[in-house]
Amino acid sequence: MTPATSLDRSEGSAISALYRATIGPVNTDYYLPVFERFEAAGRVSPSWNRAACLCTLNWMVFRQLWAPALVYAAAMIGAALLVLGLGRLLFHFSDAAELCLLAALGTVAFLAPGVWGNAILHKHARKSMERALAATTTVPEACVLLNRQASSRQRIVWLALANVVLAGVVVGGYIAWPHTARPAAVTGPVLTPAVAGLEAPAASAPVKGASVPAPMPAPALSQAPAAASPTAGPVVAASAPAATVAVPAPTPTATVKASAATTSARHFYINVGLFAEDDNARKAHAKLLEAGLTAFTEELDTAKGKRTRVRAGPFDTKTQADTAAEKIRALKLEAVVFRQ
Repeated sequence: MTPATSLDRSEGSAISALYRATIGPVNTDYYLPVFERFEAAGRVSPSWNRAACLCTLNWMVFRQLWAPALVYAAAMIGAALLVLGLGRLLFHFSDAAELCLLAALGTVAFLAPGVWGNAILHKHARKSMERALAATTTVPEACVLLNRQASSRQRIVWLALANVVLAGVVVGGYIAWPHTARPAAVTGPVLTPAVAGLEAPAASAPVKGASVPAPMPAPALSQAPAAASPTAGPVVAASAPAATVAVPAPTPTATVKASAATTSARHFYINVGLFAEDDNARKAHAKLLEAGLTAFTEELDTAKGKRTRVRAGPFDTKTQADTAAEKIRALKLEAVVFRQ
């Protein structure tokens, strides 16, 4: 007597034959007991699938699970964009918070397919068996049809070659992509009159030291040892400004003023930002100081109101300034190198 072609009315042996034909020749002995257990219980349950965990997309493509593969890829890309995009723009996640969220996302991306992969494949197998039975008149004919559609060992070879080609494209693209550092934009002289005035004594070192204290906005120079001697003033201003900067002031505020007033012999600065809120300016300034950079602030009266400008420097060479600019960009702050 010919077996019935309805899946729900098929005998146990016929169900096993249909499952075996649907699974194909790869790992049949693993999947068949799992599917038979699902059939006996009348429902699916969590079970571990190592291939679905470690090679999720490859496993889905090999098993022809096209819809789950698209959903999985879209979910992973969307979650990553939420963390790296909206997380930075709206919530201002720190680097540590981003790493923790990405690690959690990666854990879910591995564990979820490993736990539910067998259930997904079982549902796909059931649909394939129902279609095959509807298209044929007997179970043997349905098995033949399912065997032709099942994933074969040759499919593994093609999938491995595709992975090798994709890896080659990624590596080749990385090697061919230019890795030169982005050149820092150089702007024109934008120092305020108070700071620009500091450059004049540096250009005319032989002038009497009496002309130097006039444009200095901070009393930091008066704290230097050289200010005790009127005759030694010009010598210190002309030959040892770097030594004055190397000695930090007792407080961050004193350090800022000293760096703005006593480094006229240096030529490179970094614009970090122009802030409307004092809190934002103080935070940016504190970040620079914590990173070990010389920084100072300036209060400006603009057409839009009071603004606070934060700068780093000065630096003796452009190489030093570029290095400091990269360090500042790593703090997620702007950094524009200019010469004055």
